[in-house]
Amino acid sequence: MARHINGDAPRVQARKLRGRQPETVAFGTAGASGAAKAFGTAGILAVCIAVLTLFVYAGVLRFDFVGYDDRIYVTENAHIKSGLSRDNAVWALTAFYDSNWFPLTLISHMADVELYGLRPGLHHMNNVLFHTANSVLLFFLFRRLLASHWMSAFIAVVFALHPVHVESVAWVSERKDVLSAFFWIIAMLSYVRYAARPKTATYLLVTIFFVLGLMTKPMPVTLPFVLLLLDYWPLGRMSGVSPQPRPDCYEARPLKALIAEKVPLFIISALSAIVTLIAQKSGNSVVSLQRLPFGFRLENAVISYVKYIFNTIFPYKLSILYLLPPEIPPLQAIAAAAIVILISIAAIGKAIKLPYLFTGWFWFLGTLVPVIGLVQVGGQAMADRYNYMPSVGLFIIAAVGVPALLKSYRRNGFVIAAAAALLLSFYIVSTKRQLQYWNNSITLFKRAIDVTTGNKVAYYNLGIIYAEMGRYDDAIKCYENALRISPADCDTIHNLGLALMNKGLPDEAAARFKRVVEINQGYVKSYVAYGNLLLKQNRLDEAMQQYKHAIEINPELPGALNGVGVVMALTGNPEGALEMFDKALSINPDYAEAANNKKGALALIGKRGSKQ
Repeated sequence: MARHINGDAPRVQARKLRGRQPETVAFGTAGASGAAKAFGTAGILAVCIAVLTLFVYAGVLRFDFVGYDDRIYVTENAHIKSGLSRDNAVWALTAFYDSNWFPLTLISHMADVELYGLRPGLHHMNNVLFHTANSVLLFFLFRRLLASHWMSAFIAVVFALHPVHVESVAWVSERKDVLSAFFWIIAMLSYVRYAARPKTATYLLVTIFFVLGLMTKPMPVTLPFVLLLLDYWPLGRMSGVSPQPRPDCYEARPLKALIAEKVPLFIISALSAIVTLIAQKSGNSVVSLQRLPFGFRLENAVISYVKYIFNTIFPYKLSILYLLPPEIPPLQAIAAAAIVILISIAAIGKAIKLPYLFTGWFWFLGTLVPVIGLVQVGGQAMADRYNYMPSVGLFIIAAVGVPALLKSYRRNGFVIAAAAALLLSFYIVSTKRQLQYWNNSITLFKRAIDVTTGNKVAYYNLGIIYAEMGRYDDAIKCYENALRISPADCDTIHNLGLALMNKGLPDEAAARFKRVVEINQGYVKSYVAYGNLLLKQNRLDEAMQQYKHAIEINPELPGALNGVGVVMALTGNPEGALEMFDKALSINPDYAEAANNKKGALALIGKRGSKQ
């Protein structure tokens, strides 16, 4: 008998189960005409999903790069800006960059620059194309898993249009999200094929796509766990455990055998986790237990789980930044923990009757574990981008659960269709609105300030953008707001000093630079900035003293070396100045100011030689 899964196929007799039958979908077979009809329906739905996704996200072609990570990943990264080359590819494969190892993501950015230069709209559009592909692939994945066009289409279209995914799609730096999901979904599709006909070559495909996903972002590290969930339901591969057999799969196997089958994948996951931890520690990104106790992390984790659920069901006040709070009310943590535990107990207790609840819930719960904050990296409490693939678990519950709940209602088809249409209309409007905030850095950080409280990072980054635009009054206000929240933040105080200096308030600027080094004597940027301020006032000896302080801390600081060179040139030592400029340029060949000063020093030396 040919093995097909089609939403229009007739049912086949399943094994008799003890107790009540599970509330789930039926799996079956069809003849050639049924298969052709199903393929035609699937093709039409896939095209509709793709067209709708592209329509909703078309506006990104007008978007700019944003001043948060886009600089370090694209616009100010020398390797990325120079496009594809052998040397750049080797760097991507061997470097721990920004506390991560994601060579394929970096290479994809290089390819964008090679094709489009630094035109931001086209970089954005590539994210949209990957997101569109992911949505279509999800449709075909769940069409195989659920044998239902409409349930699969619902999961895919909600995934495509949900506003909580805007961050992953509309942020160029989050190419790693959409790209890792692309390989992740293809790996699952390969696994479904393997489940139907276990072959070494098919298993190798699963492994290859899994590794490629990990090379874009370590988020797919939970894939082996997700595959075990699919084994339970809907693949029905766990003998004596799975609630429903599958006519399109070979005989079920014991749980131990299914785990053993995935040992190579678990080994790869463990290696990826080790590499990720090493990369994050190399960039000093991992927060120590002394700074953030495990109890606090656990409280934040359960609260974040509940917030992820809420944002998925009712996306409201979404932000690029959700910072860790200074403290967590105990009752809030207890209530959140109770919600997570009760749902988990219900999912386990109803695993036979409601297998979709078990698989969907633990998909959501498990895939968030790497980013839930038990190993804290950075200062965020949670992030919408982390919910890109985990949210699929909740979509499974909705797609299968709602029809199951309404199956006895006489007009259930009409009610389900009407509810789905209203929900998708709401998501389209919400996504369009959420996209507007990603148009540029100012709208993005203003939105974060509006929908969160005490967001010092948003104020700080908005201040940087205003300062770059020459809007120093606005920048000063933003920095001052950030300092009200975190009075001893050296970066903010330093940048406030720069804004004051550029506004023409040297005394106020000097006070800020002095304040920074009082807090942190090793903060070399403020020594250099104060030296530059003194240099403008022609206080050469005092400027030289500040530059030397910086060099004592960091002998290879281009800005300090350049400053020393300028003072030397002004005090009649162009030869010494030339040495300083050369050293600064050897550290940073793109340092335009040092290059110009070197020309000036050479001119002075030439004049002196001509007089002699």
